[in-house]
Amino acid sequence: MMTNIVIVDDEVGVLNALKRSLRNKGWRIQTYSDPNEALSRVAEEEVDLVISDYRMPEMNGVTLLQEVMAVQPDCVRMVLSGQADMDGVLAAINQAEIFRFITKPWSDAELVCAIEQGLSYRRVHLENRRLANLVREQQVQIDYQKSELERLEQESPGITQIEFDDEGAIVIDAGDYNR
Repeated sequence: MMTNIVIVDDEVGVLNALKRSLRNKGWRIQTYSDPNEALSRVAEEEVDLVISDYRMPEMNGVTLLQEVMAVQPDCVRMVLSGQADMDGVLAAINQAEIFRFITKPWSDAELVCAIEQGLSYRRVHLENRRLANLVREQQVQIDYQKSELERLEQESPGITQIEFDDEGAIVIDAGDYNR
């Protein structure tokens, strides 16, 4: 499946420059100058990463990324801004849980590196969740098997006790079966 990236900035020139910077990476890049259009897209299809300008006339980047987080919590969120103040940076980090804050003007190499790190973080996060779910499912199975063993032991005391010899072979004492 192709990596899907959404970029939101009220300046079309910035969107075009970002698209040019990322065109050779094999990612599907969707750009929006209207944050509401971007939110509609994010609500319709899975998005791996969203980059938003911090200051936009209709909606600031923190608000946009909070909305993205509500719809797609696993989507990596980044802020791009040339006018960042410390309060804005902290709000973005604390409220929208952004992965990275990128300053304008950006370095193409640093931008690509930040996106690759964000996508890698997302893959690891999703894999960790998959593995945790697998462990939970296996624990349910183990708990069931444990309760079944306890039930069998109550019905027939000693049935779950196995003796091994020094070489690991199971020891069967015929005397146990002559009751």
